Amino acid sequence: MCGIAGSITWKGGKVPESGNFDISALAYRGPDAMCTVDSSQIARPPERFAWKLAHARLSIVDLAASANQPMCSADQRYWIVFNGEIYNHRALRVELEGLGHVFRTDHSDTEVLLQAYIAWGRECLHRLNGMFAFVVMDNLSGRVFGARDRMGIKPFYYKVVDGVFTFASEPKAIRTDREVDRAELANYFNFLQIAGSNTFYRSIRKLPAAHCFELDGSGEMVPYRYWHPLSATNRTRDLVDPRSCFQLLEQAVDLQLEADVEVGTYLSGGLDSSLITALASRTRRVNTFSIGFEDSVEGYASELPYARIVAEHLNTKHHAITISPAEYLAAQQRVFHILDEPIANNACGPLLLLSERARAEGVTVCLSGEGSDELFVGYRHWHDGYRMDRMLAAVPKFVLDLYLAAGAPLLKKRKPDWVTWMTRKSKGQYLMWGGNDAMSQERLENVFNTHFLAESKDPYGTVKSFMDLDEVQGADFLQRLSAFDLQFRLPEYLLARVDRMSMAASVEARVPYLDHRLVEQAMRIPLDQLVSRQGEKMALKRYAAPMLPEQIVHRSKDGFTIPLHEVLNTKEAMRNRDLILAMDDRLAMYSKAFREDIAAGRITGMRLWPHFALANWWSIHTQTR
Repeated sequence: MCGIAGSITWKGGKVPESGNFDISALAYRGPDAMCTVDSSQIARPPERFAWKLAHARLSIVDLAASANQPMCSADQRYWIVFNGEIYNHRALRVELEGLGHVFRTDHSDTEVLLQAYIAWGRECLHRLNGMFAFVVMDNLSGRVFGARDRMGIKPFYYKVVDGVFTFASEPKAIRTDREVDRAELANYFNFLQIAGSNTFYRSIRKLPAAHCFELDGSGEMVPYRYWHPLSATNRTRDLVDPRSCFQLLEQAVDLQLEADVEVGTYLSGGLDSSLITALASRTRRVNTFSIGFEDSVEGYASELPYARIVAEHLNTKHHAITISPAEYLAAQQRVFHILDEPIANNACGPLLLLSERARAEGVTVCLSGEGSDELFVGYRHWHDGYRMDRMLAAVPKFVLDLYLAAGAPLLKKRKPDWVTWMTRKSKGQYLMWGGNDAMSQERLENVFNTHFLAESKDPYGTVKSFMDLDEVQGADFLQRLSAFDLQFRLPEYLLARVDRMSMAASVEARVPYLDHRLVEQAMRIPLDQLVSRQGEKMALKRYAAPMLPEQIVHRSKDGFTIPLHEVLNTKEAMRNRDLILAMDDRLAMYSKAFREDIAAGRITGMRLWPHFALANWWSIHTQTR
């Protein structure tokens, strides 16, 4: 785990200017070693291009200085900078040694990745089990190859200006203008994130999950997909016995426990993190970390008691943090400084505090439970959408149109999501738009002015760009939804949150549920083993039952909840109104009525959250430049 940055040019063979990037901006991602290499200073400088590569290292595997980066092959033809972990590096090393490759480090996974590329070229990606973002330079051919892992666990940002390609783990390390792309603002409010290769900045792009690229200076950078969650399944649910799936989960946990530093787990007390902790506890006594609000917060039910039950059941070394709304807001203010792009996830602050506590306890790696809900259908609204889709398939369109024209009696107040889904079905659209389907078009029209909406991107276009892929054709409703969120919501929302907050504390977060082999197998589990009248995630619950207390296995899914009704109350809304309105004075987004509601403090809690988060980010990252 680390921070990477670099700059490459084929234009006139000039060495890229050192001002293109700033690796020191990523020092928290790699506090153990920092190094920059200039191609003009190596023994045999390349003739076809020139480059600078930089790396900030958080030492996890092979702590020796010989494993530092940038790393080169023995003949200095190939150079690499790499952020992440290759979990199957030991097996790959044995295979490569069998092919005659000689290693100079004791057990560096970076060197294994470099040698794998030398041996197999871009096909090496299909052999890797891990999380990664890397760039390899071939000094002889003048070619550059880069890739981001299948699930998008590790980030990769870049810009191309005047023939110079500059990249980094986070935008803050790329020196460029920070003009905000207004077209992406509506996407932020629709999905609480930015889609695909886009970012908030006009000048910076993002390599999507499961994409790679090749450059030789002769053309544009065109990333291409090398993997899809459904590519290995043939869109069939033929895994009648899911035990092989859970054997892969056990293998994933075992592989991800390997480190030359202390490993712990984030433990919420929910099924997903509890199961990861149980599997990790088979071979060691692990450190577990939990966080929650004070019991005195009105209307809030803490998960800390459930985490304590799991910790006692598994005999972990448990560390619990209790915070107040004021401490939460203080942590969030630090979050807004850390984030280059606004991630409207309200659990960022607690995750930052949790990671800092882990680091303080001497733990450098933490396993996390992200991805389980997307694989095993853990969301109740997904189950509801699946039932609705099946029901509407038997309803003639004219009947559905008449029902909606009548105001959707019985459902409008009781099931507002169902009315939205029926409206989409009537329009011939996909029923559900993923887990971050934040604001319906109707709500957008109540919040934003007509000019802003007219220049904004159509959110359904974003949905279709994922749902209409060839790999998705023939998939069932829940396969399609899982594939969408695995490529969209997870990498740029949930995993982005985990990466930024853990790395801000110099902690590596690993996600065993997102082992790509497990993802491919889970897509094949029959629907009747995932959802039933008893609820969701049934296959996972049956597997977990012998390892965890019954009250943990069968408790309802709550997730890590933030009492925003208390945190962003009227008093806090009034305190932030000037900040939000000042942002809108520049962006001119809001309708007159919504501005009046903000000014009067009538927008609070969850309704205020995305505006509160964006305005705080805006004031730090745009007005100060």
